[in-house]
Order: sequence, then C-alpha cells, then structure tokens
Amino acid sequence: MHEKKMGSSYGKLMMNTIIFAIGSFSSKILVLLLVPIYTNHLTDAEQGKTDNLTMIANWMIPLATLTISEAIIRFGLDKAYDKKKVFTLGNIACGAGMLVFGAVLGLVRLTGVADKWISGYTILLFLYVLMSGIKTLYTTFVRAMEKVRLFAVAGIIATFFTLLFMVLFYLVLPEDFLGAHTGIEKYLLCTILSDAITAVFVTIAAKLWRYIDFKDIDRELLSTMLQYSTPLIPAQLLWLITNGSDSFMTTHYLGEGRNGVLAAAYKIPNLVATVYMMFGQAWNMSAITENDSEDRDTFYEKVFDFNQSLLSILAAGCLLVVQPITLIWIGASVRECVKYSPLLIYSTIFSCLTTFMGSIYLASKRTKRSLFTSLVSGVINVGLNIVLIPAIGLYGPPLSTVAAYLTVFIIRAVDSRKIVPFKINIRKMIASNVIIVIMTGILLMEPDLWHHKILYLIVLALFCAVFVINMESISSLFFRFLPKSIAEKVTSLGTKKLSVIAAAIVAFAGLNVLFRAIPLMLVLAAAYVAALRIDVPKLAMPCGIICAVLVWLLIHPVIGTALLVVVWAAPIAIYRSKLYMAGAVVSADAFLGVLTVKELGMFLFLIEVIAAMIVFRSRIAAFAQDYIHYGTLGPIDKVTEMIPRRRNSGADNTENAENAGD
Repeated sequence: MHEKKMGSSYGKLMMNTIIFAIGSFSSKILVLLLVPIYTNHLTDAEQGKTDNLTMIANWMIPLATLTISEAIIRFGLDKAYDKKKVFTLGNIACGAGMLVFGAVLGLVRLTGVADKWISGYTILLFLYVLMSGIKTLYTTFVRAMEKVRLFAVAGIIATFFTLLFMVLFYLVLPEDFLGAHTGIEKYLLCTILSDAITAVFVTIAAKLWRYIDFKDIDRELLSTMLQYSTPLIPAQLLWLITNGSDSFMTTHYLGEGRNGVLAAAYKIPNLVATVYMMFGQAWNMSAITENDSEDRDTFYEKVFDFNQSLLSILAAGCLLVVQPITLIWIGASVRECVKYSPLLIYSTIFSCLTTFMGSIYLASKRTKRSLFTSLVSGVINVGLNIVLIPAIGLYGPPLSTVAAYLTVFIIRAVDSRKIVPFKINIRKMIASNVIIVIMTGILLMEPDLWHHKILYLIVLALFCAVFVINMESISSLFFRFLPKSIAEKVTSLGTKKLSVIAAAIVAFAGLNVLFRAIPLMLVLAAAYVAALRIDVPKLAMPCGIICAVLVWLLIHPVIGTALLVVVWAAPIAIYRSKLYMAGAVVSADAFLGVLTVKELGMFLFLIEVIAAMIVFRSRIAAFAQDYIHYGTLGPIDKVTEMIPRRRNSGADNTENAENAGD
C-alpha cells in the first residue's frame, strides 16, 4: 500500500517536473538565447541600468503583492479550503497592495528622492510591477488548481510574446520608433506586454472569473492567509537583497559599466537555476500535498538525494562549457565575465538547495523561520560586499554570494530537519563539492583553457568524476529519456566500470584535442563501414554524416562535402532506395556549391525540388486530398488502400443502423 502511494508520489513529482520543463525551460532558455540581441543593442551602461531597474521592480513586487501568491499555492492546494475564497482574497490583497504601491511611487516621483535610480522610468516601473504581480497571482492559482499543463502553456505564451516583442523592437521596427536612446524602455516593455497577454490568456483558458466572488468575504481566512504570507515579504526581500545587492553595490563602487559585466556573468549560472526552477515548482506542490503522509520522511530523503545529485552534475557541466559558450554567446564587450562566472555557477548549488529546504517551512506553515534564515543571508552578503568589492573588485560579489548561500544552507539543513527528519548523504555531498571547487579553481586561475588543453582535459576528467559519483541517484532520468534496454545497461554498470569508461572517454577526448578530432573521425568512418556490412543502415548513416560534417568543419569544406556524397551514394548499391538517391543528389548540390559558388548549389537544389513536384504531382495531390478528407499522414499507397475500406465500413455502419431501427 505504502509502496504504491510512494510510487504515485514520485511519478506525480516527475510528471509535474516534465510539464513545468516544457513551459519553463523552453521559455527561459529561449529568452536567454536573446542575450546577443540586447547586448549588441545596449551599451554597458544601459545594460547596467536595465539590470538595476529590473532589480528594483523585483524588490517592489513582494511589497506590492504582499507575497499573497505564496498563500495562494499553499491554501489553494489544501483541500480544507475553498478555492474560490482563496482566489478572491488573493485578488483583494494584491489589488490593495498595488493601490498603496502606486500612491507611494507617485510621492517618490514628486519628491525626487530616487531620481538616481528610477528617474524617467516611474510609469514603466509601476506597469512592470503591476503586470508581473497579476501574472504571478493568476498562474500560481492555476498551479493550485493542479492544471499544470495550462501553467506550462502559459509559460510558452509568455516566451513567444517576449521573443516577438524583442525582435520587433530591436530588429524590425526603426531604432527610434519610441524616440532616440530608448533601448531600456524597449526592454521593459517586452516584459510588460508579454506578462499582460499571459494574464489575459490564463484568465480566459481557466475561466478564472468563476473563482471571484466579492459578496462573501471570509475575513478569518484572509487573516490566516496574511499571517502566512506577511513573514515572507521581508524573507523574499532579503533574498532579493542577497541577489541584487551585488548589482547595486557594484554600480556604487565600480560604476554601471562594470555592473554590466557582472550582469553578463550571471547569464550562464542562471541556466542551473532555470533547470532547477522546473523541479522546484513541482517539488513545492509535492511538499505541500505530501506534508501529512506517513512516508513523508522517506519521500523527502530520496527527493533531496536526487535533487543535490542533479545540481552537482548541472553545475559541473556548466563549468565544463562556460568558457566556449561565453565566447560564442556573450557580446565581445562583456566577455571578461568568464572570469567571474565559475564562482556564481558554484553558488547556484547552495542557492537551489536552500530553496529546497525552504519548501519545508512553507509546507509546515512556519514561514517565520524562513524570515530568520533570509536575514542571515542578507547580512552576510551585504557585509562582505562592503568589504570585498573595494578590495578585489568584481571578484567580491561572487565570493559574497557563495558565502551567503553556503551559510544559509547549513543553517536550514540543520533547522528544517527538526521538522522533517530526513537523512542526507553527507559523504557524497562533500566529495562532489570538493571536486567542483577544484574545477572552479582551475577556471579562475586560467580563463582561457583552449590554449591550455591539458588543463581542459583535467576539468573534463573532474566532470566525469562528479557524474560517476552522482549517477545512481539520477538513474531514473535514464529511463525517462533513453530506450529501456540502453537505460538498463547503463544503470547496471556499477561505479567501477563507469569510472573505467569515464577514464577512457577522457583519454579519447585528449587524443582528439591533440590530433584535431582525427581519432573520432576514424572511429565514425569504421562504424559506418561496419554498420553497412552487418546491415544496420540506421546506425551507419548518422556515423557517416557526423564524420563528413567534422571533416567539413575541421579539415576542408570541399573534402567534407565530397565525403558526404560518398556517404549517401554507397548504400544505393546495397539497398537501391530512393531516399539514399535523394540524399546523394542533395549532397552533390552541396559539393558543387562549395567547389564553385554556394548560389549554384542552392539553384540546383531548387530546380530539383520543382522537378520532383512536377514528376510526383499526382501523388502529392492524392496525398493532400486524402489528408484533407481523412487526416492521415501515412504512405500514399496505404492511404489509398484505406479509402474503399473506410467507405465500406461507412456502408456497413449504415446497414447496421437500419437493422437496429428495424
């Protein structure tokens, strides 16, 4: 009985994580991919100003909304409370907070006390806070309704419109369509408009107006919700101070240009936090719904073990690729950020684990403890920034962030386990952290490992060690994303065999670094030939194509495209398939384009497409007609075979209906 319940708990947590990943990961990653757009259209000072305005808005949101969304998810998921009352009271609290915030912001604008930070952006700042608060409130209530798929779709909607407006404002519309030097305004408007559209979409899709009733206000429940959410206002502010004080104090001591570099340094570490956020949203729901279950402690223990192992692997992976990604992704003016990213990546491990422990406070309704630990974090971060930034410059904020999150994690790990006494694998955690600290140290000492390939191989070996140590805890992911037969073989290898395989991978990678990937090309070429000999074309073609592409990129484009022609042409003699013939023809087009001019290859390809459409026009027309009538995407011959059967089955149904009528 317990095993069945626990299985359903893990399954629900995993399913919710995947659904949140669809909405959150796609949105955050795609938005992060737009970094080159605004880093190339905003100066360092404008990027620093934008970062400061966003931080101010994030500080204002807990105050203006009274963090009522936290009460929405806690009481909305609790079956003891009426969802309509919870949502109605959430709207009342949020609306009252926004009115007060608007009045205070108006006074601030009149007195000019904050002109240094928000001068000229007061209205946009209010709209930013308003739309963000409403969107958060409504999407959180959708989670409380356990409509996680709709929540994921809302994330995709927000992504789409953020991308749309950013491309329109920066790349399509005239640069001065809002006036000269309005890059910051465009950035803020992208978020404001996408949040507004998302809130409207969620309202319509979930018919949220049905859950609002101002006639019967439950004052007792309102008081209970505010008692729960009010301690979270300073708690959230203190966490935001921990995150945002780096930006403000860097601007104060070093200027907005240096703050722009620090903001860029946060971009890649945010990938770890983004991935964790998908799990964190699902975990928050599970922590609340499983709070009173009999197997709660075991559930927390296994989920935490999975959580910290995944974070260790993600952080180590980011450290492995941070330098090449920064070179490609971040604008040239702020590439110096690669010196500071490793420390920030390491800090995200404890940032996310601290959030995990904080879920225990939320689930048990002990939010005052969250306030105390958040206060410790803010004091440490601000205090160290005051000392370190003047002394060591931009290395100060990352070091203070690591110290703050590490300290608070230790405090919460001790304190929260008095509420839920689950076990932590301390030895594994320490081993993973020691290895990641060594990786971080190497990257700090040498910010350009491409010219020190031996060091890069050492970093790769350390990543493999982190993966081997933590693989068992995340083995469930293999069964989610790999074929079952492969997942079973991987998970059955054991630590010793995995260590040997990891060492072999590092050694093979070293050979490829030293000899420009020639060993890998030879292995792929041998696999291509062997797969054709044993009649496994599904393995042969990917190996051959990857080998040809590597030759194209690393040796010479002409040789690579010629090899691509051979890769597609060789199976024709064996299988006589039209697919391989088509691949060989397209490869020949690419070869001619590289050999002469690329326009020739493109012209030949278009001519061949037009000729194919003419030759197969009857089949294309039949396919289109059958798809319109029957919605079938199968092969044409199978579709045409189905047509008379469907007609006959329709006639048979008519006859049956007539017989039934008789």
